[in-house]
Order: sequence, then structure tokens, then C-alpha cells
Amino acid sequence: PASRVADFVEGKTSSDLPLTSYRRGLSPADLSTLYPSFVIDALKRALHKFNRTMPGFITNEAKLIGVETRTSAPIRVPRGDDMQALGATGLYPAGEGMGYGGGIVSAAVDGIRAAEAVLERAGAVREVLAAS
Repeated sequence: PASRVADFVEGKTSSDLPLTSYRRGLSPADLSTLYPSFVIDALKRALHKFNRTMPGFITNEAKLIGVETRTSAPIRVPRGDDMQALGATGLYPAGEGMGYGGGIVSAAVDGIRAAEAVLERAGAVREVLAAS
């Protein structure tokens, strides 16, 4: 499902879409039916704000493609507050493959948190971590 950005912010369903590199192609859809209204409203506000910063962002050539889904990590390795796997001291499950990230950014942040937990367990001083 996809929409032209200009159509999306106006609350319209695109009748057609610009070319895409996605081999299977895109299908025009009313993206507002795929997300709760608070998400749609926030996206529209963010797109308008971005367009004020970068004029020309809201055009008929720009497209929104949804819905992102979480398809990896059908399991989650349980861990304690110290980020270690429950029942496996010294094992720090982190990121998307362990069930703690739904995308590249959240997986990276989770990896940083795990690294900080390892350093903390090794005796690193919290101020050193904050300075880096």
C-alpha cells in the first residue's frame, strides 16, 4: 500500500503512483485506514513541518509506503534489568534477532544499551559512558 505524499496530507487516495524501484510495484491505498487516527494526524503534522524546513518535500512525486511490519525474531530471549539473559549470566541478548528491536534504529539503540551493561558489569564508571 502506498500514497503520494501530496494526496496523503490532503486526505485523498492516490489514483496512481510514481515509478518505484520495488520490483513488485506499489498499489495505491488510503493509508489512513491502516493506522489509528492519532498516527495519521501526527504523520501529517510532521510532513507539513518537514516541508516548511525543506520546501518541496510534499509533492506528487514523493511517496509514502506502508505498512512496516515486524517479521523477524519469532522468539524473544528473556533478560533481566541488567540486560543479561535470564539463567545465562554473561549473555546479553540484544537487537532484532533476539526480539528486542523492530528495525535498524531500535536494534542499534538496544545494542548500545547492551554494550553499556557489559561495561558497567566490567566496572566501567558511569561518567565515562556518559562522556562518550
